[in-house]
Amino acid sequence: MELIKYSINEAEIAKMSDIYMGLTVKSLDDEEGLAAVHSARMVVVKHRTSIDKLRKSSNEEAQAFIKNNNNNAKKLLALIEPIENHLKSEEGKIEAEKARIKAEADQIAKEKIQKRIDTLFALNVIMPFSDVATMADNEYSALLDKSQANFEDEQRRIAVEKATMAAEEKKLAEERAEIEKIKIEQEARAKAQTEREEALKRQEKAIEDAKRKEAERIEREAFEREIFEEARLQAEIDATKKIEREAREKKEKEEDELVEKVRIEMLRPDREKIIAWAKSIRAFPIPAVSNEKAQDIVATGFGEFMTTADTIIKQAKDL
Repeated sequence: MELIKYSINEAEIAKMSDIYMGLTVKSLDDEEGLAAVHSARMVVVKHRTSIDKLRKSSNEEAQAFIKNNNNNAKKLLALIEPIENHLKSEEGKIEAEKARIKAEADQIAKEKIQKRIDTLFALNVIMPFSDVATMADNEYSALLDKSQANFEDEQRRIAVEKATMAAEEKKLAEERAEIEKIKIEQEARAKAQTEREEALKRQEKAIEDAKRKEAERIEREAFEREIFEEARLQAEIDATKKIEREAREKKEKEEDELVEKVRIEMLRPDREKIIAWAKSIRAFPIPAVSNEKAQDIVATGFGEFMTTADTIIKQAKDL
């Protein structure tokens, strides 16, 4: 679709801007300037409404074309879809069967290779999957025989080694038992000696603790008497400071209240003027309209007037 040709173009708008953007109203008495600005605005409004009206009507035509085009395409696609689905299904049957056969063969081969790997692993032979997979049957058989022989030799060697270790462990256990017996006897004698020494130390400590506690008691009583006297003197000082502070705070509060009263009295005329102005905003007449959208606009505007008036009154009262 071609672009819509409007009643005015960019060059004409630029020319109009050069002329109209220089128009100004110098004062309330500049009737000629106001008339020129109003006349220019009417021309601009006419062009704007003309452009918007043509844009909306053109968009409706384009949307109708798109809707019809989509509906026709959907009908054709709906007829083609069952055919394509049928053909895709037939192709899928064959591909699925091929994939199943291949997967089954791959699984059998994989299980065979894994079984060989597990058999070798049980004989302490570890090989990568890829190496076992590329090995011929005769190669695997030869490797299995050799691994089995090596495994049996190793098992016999381990059995001899375990028997030797068991005999040595038994001998070491007997030696450890004898050493442990001697150690227990030595520890019992050392423990008895330690207990005698500790009992003597506890007795000496008890005597020293009794002496220390008596000295601490005497020192504590002297310290408490000193603290009590300091607290009594500090209480007298604090009481005097409190009386002086309360008197000073009372005087400052009275002075602040007096300043606030004077400020309120000085601002009272302005407050009353502002409140009267806000109340006049509340009294603005409401136009009678029948259109539902117009009623919404009036209701919204009325609500904003009321909110503004309330805000002004609240701020004036805080002066």
